[in-house]
Amino acid sequence: MGAMADDRRFSLWTILAPLGLIAVFVVALLLVRGALEPPSPAAAEPTVTATAPTLTVDASVPAFYSIRKGDTLSAIAERYGVTTDYILQLNPNLNPMALAVHAKIRLR
Repeated sequence: MGAMADDRRFSLWTILAPLGLIAVFVVALLLVRGALEPPSPAAAEPTVTATAPTLTVDASVPAFYSIRKGDTLSAIAERYGVTTDYILQLNPNLNPMALAVHAKIRLR
């Protein structure tokens, strides 16, 4: 009985191993093919056009502000009567989640 069970395992393994190899090959082929194909026009990202800020800012607001320890973008915006979106439009490379102390940002 033991020899028959070994024969079944051996024959089952000889069938499943090539099938597994084929499955791995097909998945790899699909991944490579998907990476090489250019995106379809419908899937392309929309073009974003930057527009100049339209908020009227009081002349008493300084043109630039030097970020201090503990500052947040919303606190700076509130202090000078502008919106965070306005500051972000003026400073497109600014990451509001990582304000660097002593970095200068535009306020108008």
